[in-house]
Amino acid sequence: MKSTERRKELLIWLEEEGTLSLSEMVERFGVSKMTIHRDLDLLEQRQVLKRIHGGAARIEKLVRDRDGRYESRLEQGSCLVCFRPPTQQLLYTLTLKNGEQKVACCPHCGISAHLMLGDRIAMALTADYLTGKLHSAQHSYFVFGSVAVPCCRPSILTFEDKEMADRFQKGFGGQVGSLSDAMTFLERDMSLDKTDGCPHCAAAKSQQDG
Repeated sequence: MKSTERRKELLIWLEEEGTLSLSEMVERFGVSKMTIHRDLDLLEQRQVLKRIHGGAARIEKLVRDRDGRYESRLEQGSCLVCFRPPTQQLLYTLTLKNGEQKVACCPHCGISAHLMLGDRIAMALTADYLTGKLHSAQHSYFVFGSVAVPCCRPSILTFEDKEMADRFQKGFGGQVGSLSDAMTFLERDMSLDKTDGCPHCAAAKSQQDG
């Protein structure tokens, strides 16, 4: 395959998936990591994709929210749990064993998806709350139950670096733990009969039930 054809196919694939990891691109096109890096550098210079840690994402665009303010959001599907559009700082992506990709608006909904889909999930990537860099959820540091609630609640945020997670926890409360700890936390929270649950997730559930 010629380099121009590979880049064209890569863009079509990226448009469909929203985000791609470096290893996925290497495996699909049968080329070296260096070749993929060169492709991504060129395509980013042309402003047709965005480089992220460990891969690439569809280009961002500005959209207006209900209050008339503009916010940068990734052009990808809505959250599989609450149907809200994801942002780079909170993005959580899941790849199923059948190759299907799912997107969650934040780690809270990402963890909800883990609880719903179980062993159907092959891989999960989550964005560092401070840098927006995608990294493996399995190796991420989760801060759950803090007073910082940028999306769904109870708050669950992810950090690539443990020191930054600990610093955030000291400032905003909550607990620092692993992916399995975050799953246990949310599963326990969802089992309680609470009236102050996440309004976004509750609204989505009522739409599904209706």
